[in-house]
Amino acid sequence: MDTGTLLPGELTTTADRLERCAARLEVTALQVRVATATTWRGEAATLHRERVAEHADDIAALAERVRRAAQRVRTLQHVAEQRLDLVGAVDLTAGVGR
Repeated sequence: MDTGTLLPGELTTTADRLERCAARLEVTALQVRVATATTWRGEAATLHRERVAEHADDIAALAERVRRAAQRVRTLQHVAEQRLDLVGAVDLTAGVGR
């Protein structure tokens, strides 16, 4: 996903989008698990449910990674804003722009 150059304030939108993606992935993982709760019985059914459960686990793990990415974007935003505030304070102290 190429977002180009983002200002720190714009990172909130990116983090929010990541959070929504994580939520959709969690719902998908649950739906996959429910979809295999059928009356189908036998060895093939068991193998199928196990395989689908593995896929659901993978989707849930991806959701967690996406959620962590959103938190890291929020942290990045916070740090960037602090650094910009510091640069602004130094500029004022040094008389830059007078």
